[in-house]
Amino acid sequence: MRFVLNKQLAALKNLYPEGKGRVVKRQNGLVLEWRSYMQPSKLSRKYEVQVTWRGINDIPVIEILHPNLRELADGKRSPHEFYSDSNTKPCVLFNRRGSNDWHSKMLIAESIIPWTMEWLLYWELWLSTGEWLGGGVHPGELTIEQYLSQLSVVNDKHLKG
Repeated sequence: MRFVLNKQLAALKNLYPEGKGRVVKRQNGLVLEWRSYMQPSKLSRKYEVQVTWRGINDIPVIEILHPNLRELADGKRSPHEFYSDSNTKPCVLFNRRGSNDWHSKMLIAESIIPWTMEWLLYWELWLSTGEWLGGGVHPGELTIEQYLSQLSVVNDKHLKG
């Protein structure tokens, strides 16, 4: 597992040298943590973003740490994010209903990071227009934790079936 996480970390450091990352030991095992500032366009503000990934049987979790997007949106939440009482957690992939947007053989640096930049751009457009122009599946009131739990059940059935 450490090898897979370190491979992802090396790719992130290579493509995004301004970011900071590490592989750390947590209660549930090793976790890749990556933080960087992202600016989706020259006219955009900069956003501090964190990506965490627990490894092969999980998906990366993205959080917008700063600025507070809910405050910028006068308390509203875009339709294309997971429900959260804290930081905004963009929905950049949705591995359900036959889709497999992301899998662990994909590099986070070449998928999750560009998708997050794209999400931020669509978020800015949504803030201006009130309409989500980025397409995709909207998770509604689903939290990232609920989504991950559902994925685990589906993956367990797939492995046993």
